[in-house]
Amino acid sequence: MASIHALIAAALLCAAPLSAQSTVDASAPAKAKPASSATKVELESEDKRKLAASFWAPKDQKGAAPAAVLVHDAGSDRSTLAELGERLWKQGFAVVAVDLRGHGESLGSDKGWDALPEDERARAWTFALRDVKAAADWITEQPGVHGSNLSLLGDRAGATLVTRYAQRDENVRCLVLLEPKEETLGFNLAKDVAALGGLPTCIVACKDTSATAQSIADSGAAANEGHKFVEVLVAKGAAVGSAADKTCVVNIAKFMSAQANPQKAGEKK
Repeated sequence: MASIHALIAAALLCAAPLSAQSTVDASAPAKAKPASSATKVELESEDKRKLAASFWAPKDQKGAAPAAVLVHDAGSDRSTLAELGERLWKQGFAVVAVDLRGHGESLGSDKGWDALPEDERARAWTFALRDVKAAADWITEQPGVHGSNLSLLGDRAGATLVTRYAQRDENVRCLVLLEPKEETLGFNLAKDVAALGGLPTCIVACKDTSATAQSIADSGAAANEGHKFVEVLVAKGAAVGSAADKTCVVNIAKFMSAQANPQKAGEKK
């Protein structure tokens, strides 16, 4: 099955001008990928771990920019969320995507994720909550960034970290969770979503994971007097070879923007 990342990448490609999708002449030199608007920065966690991250600084605009922190899946790295980071930056967010300890360019003295025994991974993942905090603290202190307007996005196992962290930070305005499981690496996501107390949340799932997403959403509503604060977005193209959902990335950015800028969302209506 195609992952959400594959759908997102395909969606961004499909959103490009038609000429950019035409057949390429094999004899012509390959075109370089567009340069990212992000810069590489180094963060430090409270337990002194050095963390590599990509930072999309606020665009010139009136007022402070809302902040977004992007957290990758276990065994992955921040590069998988670069396309989303770029899109959110264009929507007016200041964005940071961090390599968690033991991942990507944040190895340091920690064992890489692939080298960790299964029985050590849950403990290591819990410590990665400190990395999410480091990213959130850092970006909300940057010039031109609204210090109390923070959105979080977590991919798969990364969804467990942003959901748990959101319970501790009153500055979080919304969550986006990409293809989460109900339980993973010692975290019970359904229980943690239920404990959010109505914080606006969007779960993005493929067709084959939509039942899990709805179950998590229902758990949240049941624990909050029936308040349905979790939106489920089902991307098209769950099967390999099917059409990509051209609106998936747009809808993620739209959801986050509406929560971060409710006044602007109201004006558009």
